[in-house]
Amino acid sequence: MRILYDATPLLLRSAGVKNYHHSLLVRLLARIRPHRLDLFPYLHTVGRNRNEGSNYSRLSTASRLSALLSSNYLRVPLAIGRPDVFHVTHHLLHPPAGLKLTSFLHDVTPLLMPDLHTASNVRYFRHFADRIVPRLAGIIVPSQAVKQDLIQHLQVPPDRVTVIHHGVDEDFFPMGGREPKRRAYDLPDQYILFLGSLEPRKNVSTALEAWRLLPPDLRRAYPLVVAGASGWKNRAIKSQLQQAKSEGVLLIGYVEPHALPLVYGNAAVFVFPSLYEGFGMPLLEAMAAGTAIVASNTSSLPEVVGDAGLLVDPRSAAEIATAIERLLTDRDLATTLIEKG
Repeated sequence: MRILYDATPLLLRSAGVKNYHHSLLVRLLARIRPHRLDLFPYLHTVGRNRNEGSNYSRLSTASRLSALLSSNYLRVPLAIGRPDVFHVTHHLLHPPAGLKLTSFLHDVTPLLMPDLHTASNVRYFRHFADRIVPRLAGIIVPSQAVKQDLIQHLQVPPDRVTVIHHGVDEDFFPMGGREPKRRAYDLPDQYILFLGSLEPRKNVSTALEAWRLLPPDLRRAYPLVVAGASGWKNRAIKSQLQQAKSEGVLLIGYVEPHALPLVYGNAAVFVFPSLYEGFGMPLLEAMAAGTAIVASNTSSLPEVVGDAGLLVDPRSAAEIATAIERLLTDRDLATTLIEKG
């Protein structure tokens, strides 16, 4: 069987989605025989993963994105032959007719929460939902929550949707004798961590408000560390965070993958009040790293966390603050949840 896999995300600036595709392809390519797996658009390797840019040279990136855009907007035919299966993403607007198509859908937030996305994200996803989803022979999703969204909002037959939960890299699990490297980001000995792209859906503003509601002694002892790449529609968010630096909030920006386990593992509490997640990889990573977590009680997050964390209303700063304070002051509870995680 010849499988063609749309690896366009490897050409783009991205974090979680790109990490998923890269990790999957690295492992899939090593195990695909006797089948054949080719990468679209005309890629020969997955490259070294870089969240801040393309995995390939400027020339390779430009030429391949040009081929993609030519197909999308000029309807230039794709020279891809006749694969048995073409695993597509929403980046390709016009997959050739007559091919068996599959795809992975991380979530449907561009439809459910369009005001929290860029106009281009919404436009691409709506095209995908209207034109491509009806053609898909099978759809992979990371949670039962996303499967239910597809059934309810896109009327996808349940038997066409397969739930495959994400895994977590072995590097996130604590290793004996690992030396904390807090100096890399100049982090204190103990802190509360928020990690996610700076965009409205991640709800960092409410996390900041919850931290401000903690008793003064806890705020002094546990500063809020905000990590993550810049997203979109975040001018007000960035302004709030900059002003909060004078209160002890630390902004460390994008964290290199090799440092993530340490940044998670050194935190006293990881708070993740996202308004919606198709899965919520940071929660899985934080649990693997041995960190107590406070997470939203919405979308897929209860499915991911189970009974290994405190679940809260993401729109209630008071509820988030109460949960954080419980974990900071009741270490028996924190230890129990860490072990479950």
